[in-house]
Amino acid sequence: MSEKMPSWEEWNEQLTEEQRNYSLYKILDSMEKQFCNRDIICQEHHDRIKKLENRKLIDRVASGFGGIIGGCAAALGLKILR
Repeated sequence: MSEKMPSWEEWNEQLTEEQRNYSLYKILDSMEKQFCNRDIICQEHHDRIKKLENRKLIDRVASGFGGIIGGCAAALGLKILR
């Protein structure tokens, strides 16, 4: 028996109840390990994500000031050109 989910024919016709339970156990165990590893991987990147989240406010303020300055420059440019 492989570590992947058996086909329905194999499940229904070839496996005993004990083999079915063991197959379910292996699949659930594999899923749990994948889930736990995902948490570990996310934890490794937590500091980077937190820095990016904290930088959002600074980026928004800089974009706002850039927009105001650019808008004023455009308005002055129009006044000068007319």
